[in-house]
Amino acid sequence: MEQNINLMPPALNEKEVGEKKHGWFYKTLRLLVFCFVGLFVLTWILSSQAVFSKGSLGRTIGRLPIISQFRMILGDADELAGTNDDRINFLLMGIGGTGHDGALLTDTIIIGSLKLSTREAALISIPRDLLVKIPGNGYQRINNASAYGDVNNYPGGGSALAAETVSQVFGIPIHYWLRIDFTGFKKVIDELGGVDVEIDKTFTDSQYPTNDYEVQTITFEQGTEHMDGERALQYARSRHGNNGEGSDFARSRRQQKILLAAKNKLVSWKIFLNPNKLYKIFDAVKDNIQTNVATWEIPEIVNIAKDIDLKTVKNYVLDNAPGGLLKSTITEGGAFVLVPKSGDYGDFQYFAQNIFTLKQIAEKNIKTIVVNGTSIDGLATYMASGLESIGFVVERIANSPNQNFEKTVVYDLSGGQEDEALAFLKNKFNAHTSNDLPEFLAPLQYRQNEQGAEEKIEATFMVVTGYDRQDDIEIINEWRAKQEAMSQATTTEAANR
Repeated sequence: MEQNINLMPPALNEKEVGEKKHGWFYKTLRLLVFCFVGLFVLTWILSSQAVFSKGSLGRTIGRLPIISQFRMILGDADELAGTNDDRINFLLMGIGGTGHDGALLTDTIIIGSLKLSTREAALISIPRDLLVKIPGNGYQRINNASAYGDVNNYPGGGSALAAETVSQVFGIPIHYWLRIDFTGFKKVIDELGGVDVEIDKTFTDSQYPTNDYEVQTITFEQGTEHMDGERALQYARSRHGNNGEGSDFARSRRQQKILLAAKNKLVSWKIFLNPNKLYKIFDAVKDNIQTNVATWEIPEIVNIAKDIDLKTVKNYVLDNAPGGLLKSTITEGGAFVLVPKSGDYGDFQYFAQNIFTLKQIAEKNIKTIVVNGTSIDGLATYMASGLESIGFVVERIANSPNQNFEKTVVYDLSGGQEDEALAFLKNKFNAHTSNDLPEFLAPLQYRQNEQGAEEKIEATFMVVTGYDRQDDIEIINEWRAKQEAMSQATTTEAANR
């Protein structure tokens, strides 16, 4: 085979000549760009005062916000607590602080949970009157835990003791906690430029406290309102509003609204792309907060939170409504407290541990028929309220022709289509389950439509209550006894006039 060998160098085309001719220019330009970026980063570090870590210089630089974000993109970031369990639990607390009555008592207690794999979030508001066992202090209202921790120099402060208390009561680890006073709360909202809050209904509170221990009247109108720090605090703190907004449970729901509005503003691109803003907020409130969140963890938590859709966040408020987990009682000392209806914290723990399973079930709007299998009037209605509070859709409440069910039974009408929800109902009610619906219950699957014709209810489950629901039966009987006592008192008072 012949080979053509040409000892002459090949001719250069004009493009190659240009590249060679201007090579020094591009090298110089790249060097200038590199120096400029380096100078920018150095200036940012110094101006943001981001170096708070007491570790080595290399570790400190590696955990700076801007470096941390690049490391997250490259998959080389340190792990947040809870990462291995695919769930991070926060405890968020609000206190009055200096200048307020009960300065160290927690006015707000919220568990926040993030599921990392799906970027889901859930919030559980805990009423401050919940009676719990505070480590080292016996049974007290839960809002005392923070104060006891500070007064008794508990390791980590009052927030750490409150977190340990919540962890024991709800059976979940609390990885991070943050306690902020009213002043700090207002500073955060103002640093964010205010928040937009959707007010569900108009209400007026004529007993809202002032800073000089007087009262004033505040009003909120239905619709969207842009709130500064002071206004947001009023919305979150109001306790004597009319139109159904005067309870602690209503207040808890409003607090969750503020929290979500702040989260929405915090993870907006304007703030997320400016890590210095995060540290400016942190610096503004550092004297008003108590937390175990490390500085390097802030941008990583924000990076997770920014992917959460506010519309999918599930909000829960522990309350004493029909079907709720709490009931009110008076202690021997005459104090009003809230206690578990079941008598222990088992329901709390199952609820908190399975919060994301419940969230997924609730999103399916599973249709259910609830039937009273006993002679206890109101038992089915009471249980139906509990199911509705966690997202089930109760299509019908009825009485069984045979009211001799010793044990609660869940009948699966779906042919095994909702195994996860069936397992939940079995656990919640400690019930038997069956795929075979007795003939005497079959007619309860039908109801009359608006035209008077019978139609079948396409329900997934039929829950038949039994006499084993002793806790629920006792609550119903207690309620009836109170109603009768009130009726007799009213009658007696009228007769004595």
